Amino acid sequence: MDVSIPANPRPIDVAAMADFPGSTETMIESLNGIGPARAKELRRLGVGTLTELLDYFPRRYQFEAAECPIAHLKPNCVQVIRGTVTAVDYIVGRRPRFEATIDDSSAVCSLVWFNGAYLRPRIHPGLLLRCKARVRFFKGIAQMSQPKWEIIAEEAEPIADSKFRPIYPASERLSSEAIARIIEQNIDQALEQIDEWFEAALLRQRRLIGRREAYRRIHLPLNWDEAAQARRRIVYDELMLMQLGLILSKRLRDGRLSAPILRIDKTLDERICRRFGFALTAAQRRATFDIVSDVRSGEPMNRLLQGDVGSGKTVVALYAMLAAVANRMQAALLVPTEVLAEQHYLTLSSLLRGSAVNLELFTGRTRRQSGGKLLEGLSEGRTHIVVGTQALLQPDIEFANLGLVVADEQHRLGVRQRATLKDKGQAPHYLIMTATPIPRTLALSYFADFDVTVIDELPPGRQPIHTRWLRTDQALQAYELIRAEAAAGRQAYIVLPQIEDDGLDESRGVLREFDRLGKGPLSGLRLRMLHGQMSTEDKQRAMTEFRDGGADVLVATTVIEVGIDVPNATVMLIDQADRFGLSQLHQLRGRVGRGKRPSHCLLISDAATADAEARLQAMMKTPDGFAIAEMDLQLRGPGEFFGTRQHGLPEFKLADLSQEMALLQQAREDAAAILLRDPDLVAPTHRHLRGALARQFAGVLPLGQIG
Repeated sequence: MDVSIPANPRPIDVAAMADFPGSTETMIESLNGIGPARAKELRRLGVGTLTELLDYFPRRYQFEAAECPIAHLKPNCVQVIRGTVTAVDYIVGRRPRFEATIDDSSAVCSLVWFNGAYLRPRIHPGLLLRCKARVRFFKGIAQMSQPKWEIIAEEAEPIADSKFRPIYPASERLSSEAIARIIEQNIDQALEQIDEWFEAALLRQRRLIGRREAYRRIHLPLNWDEAAQARRRIVYDELMLMQLGLILSKRLRDGRLSAPILRIDKTLDERICRRFGFALTAAQRRATFDIVSDVRSGEPMNRLLQGDVGSGKTVVALYAMLAAVANRMQAALLVPTEVLAEQHYLTLSSLLRGSAVNLELFTGRTRRQSGGKLLEGLSEGRTHIVVGTQALLQPDIEFANLGLVVADEQHRLGVRQRATLKDKGQAPHYLIMTATPIPRTLALSYFADFDVTVIDELPPGRQPIHTRWLRTDQALQAYELIRAEAAAGRQAYIVLPQIEDDGLDESRGVLREFDRLGKGPLSGLRLRMLHGQMSTEDKQRAMTEFRDGGADVLVATTVIEVGIDVPNATVMLIDQADRFGLSQLHQLRGRVGRGKRPSHCLLISDAATADAEARLQAMMKTPDGFAIAEMDLQLRGPGEFFGTRQHGLPEFKLADLSQEMALLQQAREDAAAILLRDPDLVAPTHRHLRGALARQFAGVLPLGQIG
């Protein structure tokens, strides 16, 4: 069930909320068991106060059996020992192995790890190890094969009884055991600062334990169940604060100064659509109807327009920009890179050919070349639509009447950068475009304060893209296909993950591959190179030459990931494809298949991990960008999409949105219900929730309006 965001007859009093008194922080130097050296190490881990210590959660837990002296080990039993490494050896042979001997003063034990070459720099004489494995004896000496092991500090007390132990992110100078002891010594004092946020009825409904008890159990659980209950409650609290912040952000936006009303009637709609020279798809028409409804309302539009690569988002954005121009307003299209700005400028120039609309490209390069004319055009209103990079964000840039901001691939731009451009107009309308399909999980979380439109249909004529995974020793097949396509007058991309080799034998960069391919597998073809360290002029020259058919192959980094539109390109070869994220692979694949010919995406990789193989298999399995996005969320987590730092909201400490969908939905429903009953959180039962929200979003809530 989806949940509507509650209406509020007045804007929330954010200033009053921010005045909520916070508790005086206790600095870590004053806590038990912490001297100057440990305080310094804790600060390096981001812990400077008692509250931050309580919020320093375990990374995982492990059940530990009581340690046994080596002299008392029994055969064929899984047991735990500790001892100092006295000798190590690496034996090369049919089954190479790494061996170590440890001594606990009662006896010695022999440890062996087959294929353990990776342990040679990690285990050496003098280390104190704790090991766990099944014990066998050979000639009276205890042995463990493939034991689980960890380095422990000298002061770590032996485990006399079996226990359930939290494992904390540690440093070289501050072990997990030391952190656990510090927390245990100070937890009672810390828990006194923990107040309950919710009414007992809500806790019962959602089967949540008390907040104070959750903090105790997350650090001192007796078993897996207690740890799971504690984590669930704290994750719920994180999700609840985020949902409350998003809802309040939307209310702040809706309560701001009115936005310009853009009048769009049937005549204007038909005039704009005739400009395109082709019929919009049903999905594109739904998107334009959504935009028309927004810009007519008098409230600032805050809409997320998402669609798969090639779905026609640019046309929808141009529709909105032409509607603004028809209402004597200016429109700005903000993009993260010069290459993408150039591509959009060329696309819009083609669509606007012969019109009276004045379109300009504004980058650092074009600003220098214009000698001030671009600035005058914006400030005097002669420029109707401007496509620009961050150069548009300079303080001296002024618009005569900015009514619409379109941000493409907005997650690549910092939230404060986007806010800067919005502030250059009087509450302009705001449209986000992204070709990175956002899983429903993330759309519900980070974009709860946005209206969302999805273009879920490709324009007619889009060609299928045949995706294949080749091993490195099969690369010749890929080069033969490129030669065949070039002979037929078509073009190809070759993408590598880096510009220069990183020193590893298997690594390949653009510079070396450009030289190798030109002299070897692709000799005789016209190759061009493109990467981020080239000058603006050289990048523009290479891209223009490729776009105009003056080159057969473009050897590039991911600088071509978005915005490049060359219909004659039919092959996308991604070398070392395992080094790319799944959504990034899909974006690169979308650079081909834009013309009238069937296209090919070739993934070259000797994938060495299960995750890498899963990504490549997913690419072959489906062309659906939204299915790809859901898979990528499962494989890599939400950071790959729209991180909270970019969105302008605090980061989670525990919540993992790829795993918390049900709890997220519950928090969303409960946040809406709470604000419906108590819009300003002034009820006594919400006093502590109000304070937590004020502290969490101090200085951030206004940025939540930006997107």
